Amino acid sequence: RPQSWKWQESSKVHRQKFIQLIEYGREHPEDIKEINGVRVCFEKKFCIGSGSDGTRVYVGLGNDGVERAVKRMRKDACAWSAEHEKQVLSKHKASESTYVVNYWFLDEKSDKEDLFLILDLCEETLKDFVHRSSLQDLVAIAPDIIKHVLQGLADLHRGSMPILHRDLKPSNILRNVQGNWLLADFGNSRISKRDASTVLTYQKGTKDWIAVETYPKEGISDDGKVLYRKESDIQVAGMVAFYIMTNGEHPFGAEADRLRNLLDDNAVNLDMVDDSSAKDLISWMLRHDSKARPSAEEALKHPYLQPQEQQFQMLCKIGNQPEVKKLDSNCDVVHKLNNNRKNWKTLMRADVLKYLCTDIVNGKPRTYSYNSSWTECLRLIRNVNEHWHDRPRWKPQPEAFYIVGDPQEYFLNLFPNLPVEVHRIVRTCDWRERNELRKFFGKGMFFILVKQCAWR
Repeated sequence: RPQSWKWQESSKVHRQKFIQLIEYGREHPEDIKEINGVRVCFEKKFCIGSGSDGTRVYVGLGNDGVERAVKRMRKDACAWSAEHEKQVLSKHKASESTYVVNYWFLDEKSDKEDLFLILDLCEETLKDFVHRSSLQDLVAIAPDIIKHVLQGLADLHRGSMPILHRDLKPSNILRNVQGNWLLADFGNSRISKRDASTVLTYQKGTKDWIAVETYPKEGISDDGKVLYRKESDIQVAGMVAFYIMTNGEHPFGAEADRLRNLLDDNAVNLDMVDDSSAKDLISWMLRHDSKARPSAEEALKHPYLQPQEQQFQMLCKIGNQPEVKKLDSNCDVVHKLNNNRKNWKTLMRADVLKYLCTDIVNGKPRTYSYNSSWTECLRLIRNVNEHWHDRPRWKPQPEAFYIVGDPQEYFLNLFPNLPVEVHRIVRTCDWRERNELRKFFGKGMFFILVKQCAWR
């Protein structure tokens, strides 16, 4: 009697393979292997991916009709890593993450030579996605992909026993049918000991996708082991972010020079990223000193990955700090904010500036004076946002009113680089720990040299 096959169609990329699997399974049931309720055929035409040591990934179909991926690994080469991957993916912080591939079952007993890991099915790797996409499309979608990667790392790194991925690369980041990007392939990962900031172990990872401190040049022990940190994953995530933004390029240059450039802290290709905010985030993640890199949670708070509303609120909150109100010249943050000597007022129409500096007090117009410093610009932004809806609604309004329209949109278009420059300065000082500012910067503190540049 022909086998009954249920199928809940989901995948678009692998749809044809499932049609073929069902047809083949009905005609050749003897070639179908069932693993914990998932049917799979190890014919080449059902293979959707391959890895090292003979690892292959095949489409599988559950008896409940749900599509799965079945990872077939050689016992003699992969027994330890398969068991380890199962343990890592079973950990609460991994299994509960929306951005980590979901583990279902490991079969170590049904075959003498192979073992089988059942996972959620995904559509494609980031590597394949980048190669088939245009640069324009990648730049548009890059913030979403980078956010998903960082959220996956944030979930893994959270808590007193963080999980270090240690093999992040474009082929280990997968898109599911819902469009989320998931971290995958945890055979080289490590679970840190409680409250440990580093893991001392033999070097793992893939050539070109390894953090600088995990090369033997730095952090090496007498037995050839190297130090891995959560920040090691962050530097490689920076390489991945650059790869997305540049349609497959590497920040440290051509393959022949890549290792030397990495060890010399020479990201030769960084200027290939045109977006100044994206460039700031990537360069932060690529820092040579691992302690100067952001955590995944901090990177997620970067203006490049935040909506305009969040960016604008940060500017308003900075503009409302006591030192900014008082123009405290002895404050280091105020000094850094004002290091740019460009007069921001010259970027505004004179009539618009006058309109924004004028309030109605007791029925009479009163004009306030703002100097050319950037802290005064932040103060104006804060005041306009705070009192915009308090203004009289006479009709017709002056032309300046319609030019501004929405203060958030107006100021962010006028000063597009202001959020990232303010963020760059404040993230290096203790202001970031203030209650009203903490939500814009995430957890942790970094005191690094701030490079100043023009805000427009």
